[in-house]
Amino acid sequence: MKITLNPRFFKTATALVLFLVWVGIGRGAVTFTITPSVVSNTYPGLLSLAITGFTNSAEKVVVQKYLDRNANGVIDSTDLLVQQFNLTVGKNSVFSGITNYNVPGDYGNATNAISALVYFQSLDFIQTVVGRFVYKVTSISNDFSALTNSLLVTNFPYAQAITGTVVSNGTSQTLPGAVVMLFPPPRSGNHSPGNPLGGTVANNSGSYAIQVPVGSYVPVAFYSNYLANYSASPTVAVSNNVTVTTNVTMQVATSSISGRVVDAANNNNGIPGILFPAFSNSGQLASGFTDTNGNFSLKVTSGTWGLGGYDNSLTVHGFVGTNSSLPVAAGSSGLVFAFQKANALFYGHVRDGSGNPLAGLDIGAQDQNNSIYQSDALTDTNGFYVLGVVGGLGSGDPWSVSQSGESSIYILASTNVDNSGTNILIGQAVLADFLGLPATNYITGNVQFQGTNVIGVGVNANANIGAYNFSLNTVDTDTNGNYSVAVGNGSWSLNLNCNGGNDSLANILSGQNYVCPNSDVVNITNNNGVANFNTTSNTLSCTNVQILTGSLPIGTNGFYYDFILQGSTCTSTQSWSLFDPLDFPNSLNLSSSGEIYGTANNLGTYNFTVQLSDGAGNSSTQMLSLVISTNTAPLQIPPSPLPGATNGVYYNQSLFASGGTPPYTWTIPGYSQMLPANLLLSSSGQISGTPASSYGPHYFDVVVTDAANNTQELDGLSINIVNPGLAPLLITNVSLPYALAGTPYNCQLGAMGGQSPYFWSLVLGSANPPAGLTLSSGGLLYGNPGANTSGSFKVQVTDLYANVTSKVLTVNVVSQPVLGSVKWKPGQFGLFLTGQSNLNYTIQTTTNLNPANWITLFVTNNPVTNAYVVKDPNATNSTRYYRAVVGP
Repeated sequence: MKITLNPRFFKTATALVLFLVWVGIGRGAVTFTITPSVVSNTYPGLLSLAITGFTNSAEKVVVQKYLDRNANGVIDSTDLLVQQFNLTVGKNSVFSGITNYNVPGDYGNATNAISALVYFQSLDFIQTVVGRFVYKVTSISNDFSALTNSLLVTNFPYAQAITGTVVSNGTSQTLPGAVVMLFPPPRSGNHSPGNPLGGTVANNSGSYAIQVPVGSYVPVAFYSNYLANYSASPTVAVSNNVTVTTNVTMQVATSSISGRVVDAANNNNGIPGILFPAFSNSGQLASGFTDTNGNFSLKVTSGTWGLGGYDNSLTVHGFVGTNSSLPVAAGSSGLVFAFQKANALFYGHVRDGSGNPLAGLDIGAQDQNNSIYQSDALTDTNGFYVLGVVGGLGSGDPWSVSQSGESSIYILASTNVDNSGTNILIGQAVLADFLGLPATNYITGNVQFQGTNVIGVGVNANANIGAYNFSLNTVDTDTNGNYSVAVGNGSWSLNLNCNGGNDSLANILSGQNYVCPNSDVVNITNNNGVANFNTTSNTLSCTNVQILTGSLPIGTNGFYYDFILQGSTCTSTQSWSLFDPLDFPNSLNLSSSGEIYGTANNLGTYNFTVQLSDGAGNSSTQMLSLVISTNTAPLQIPPSPLPGATNGVYYNQSLFASGGTPPYTWTIPGYSQMLPANLLLSSSGQISGTPASSYGPHYFDVVVTDAANNTQELDGLSINIVNPGLAPLLITNVSLPYALAGTPYNCQLGAMGGQSPYFWSLVLGSANPPAGLTLSSGGLLYGNPGANTSGSFKVQVTDLYANVTSKVLTVNVVSQPVLGSVKWKPGQFGLFLTGQSNLNYTIQTTTNLNPANWITLFVTNNPVTNAYVVKDPNATNSTRYYRAVVGP
């Protein structure tokens, strides 16, 4: 009997055969949760947004976050839209295998749910304001009713506080629900207020209270139809265990500026939930948020206002900020501010000299030559950061990435990117790691021009320590011409900003002849230093050449030395050479540009003379002395973060110091918080005990004293108490199933241990999966493989705390087997199978096409030939169907 076979029932599959099952899910089954739902304003972790129960595997939702100013848990018309972003099942922002975690995405594996992560601590300060926030989730395709949930941000219990009332124009009229922002004190020079240091919401009576660290603050407020005056607001100094009361006065707005914030690639796409501030030259500050369509309206007074350039709230949308503000007259409307979406990434780790992660540091990037764009990101608890930038600007406008901000307890040096800039391409992800040097001491000084203090001039410092160049961001002199920079141990070269920018001598002393002073070198060995600058009028004749460097910094034997000589000529040419090179160190070099560099390897004092020529026949000489000394290390505490502890589990960790004169004695100063309950610090530096304390980080300070009575303090150490500990991170896949050429393939990689969620990628340098297959950040290997493309590749999985493990996996792509025509003999069917040698094929049969009725006859494997004769000797009826399944 001839059997007619329907080819569609003979399609092959992997070892698992999938059948479509329809399951009805009601509209009310979608749920939305936030974890954790209560956090401190100093919480260093992530917020997890879980939206489950979708019936649409490609569901798209809008997430909106409102500041609930009256704290009633309901979104009212007066509440502020402070953040908005879209989420799609299975989608996130990835460049060259690196995920931009600043942009919320779905990091789960389910097709009916979204598991998103949002960084709580970011440079967008409004997200950490003390108060209640309400999240709203809306289906773009209207598949379910909108859902809301609350996040409560509490105040970290510092021992000191600022309290007061927000009032209108100095009157007794209070402004309930005003957002109070604490800015740093004013800085010299033409500076905006900078980023707020904290914030809270005034209650229904207009009163506010916020607990803060010891320091100085300028409180201002945000309120509808009002604006603040930062310059006129008092600076509040808060000391230990003191509550300071100060009212915040707001000014009634008399005008407005309105417009729209949009995507530069499509002006029809507004960017919602963006904090959009404006600052006037008189020190007034206006703030507003874009609505769901990107529209904004700022309440201002008459005059000119600077708008734009703010990038911090753009990060969640994946956009890059601009590097300048636009002057806008009060009353302007219809303005359009377009921002470019990031299409490339910098990423990396920031660690100290012991390899320990440095958290909470601001890493910034900008296009180096045209200065159009700027972008910032904070390092997380593992010292990791991701920074979106605009690629494809060309070699004429490379990107520089460095430490941002004017002060930090660390100074950073790049370990693997070129300081001259990186020409990053569209879609590229560039690794940029940094090494952190503790800023334990200060260099202070004064700047004068012909005996008069120079206000607002920039001072910068750099040091070459080991193989790395550490540079400080420019600081400006204050109203008395004084400055202060935090530095670490090393030989620091300090310079004034003579040309370029608002804080340059060229701008401040405009129209006056001046000499740019030479660098001053200060050696820091666990001490503070002083470097004063006194510039004079330029009285050089056009035939005169002057060498400004009179002394050289001390070099350290075995370490890299780098110093640039300073001079002045009337021409644009400066050519340096050795006038008597006999006593110049043979391990160092002097370039024609005046740079002395190389690794010093001989102790002693070297006396030699350098010459500066102007290229027009004029020259000058100067005798110099260079001392190469031994490496005497000062007493210091490497800032090594302590490992976490688990309640109920014995903890034992040693503190380390270096330099000075051992032995060392360790103490916790009386003004510091103590260790977590049941932990003790011994005089030898041993922290031990079985903790029984509250969950989370516990901060404290330590002091080490050496045998010569030198002391060194390290502030802000912490032990994070967890319960329970985490299992090791493992990839659970032993092997991967076969893939059939030309047939859709889906295989989910698995992991266990560590802390979910997990993020998957190929290891740098690994081969790609077989052609047609792609690995998602959620660990799904999918696609439509081509023929004969089997291959091995190395995957890695990273957990929430940046623990990483990797594994080599292999996918074998095989051709689809072919079943020949069926032959009938009484009681038996026979057919011919053409496949691949040394591969398992499972032969199945059924008497009808109900999937549940397929019966396995046998598994065959032939290591020699790819042709098989298939016989079914137990056939009892004249109608049967057959299929071949690859595997198991």
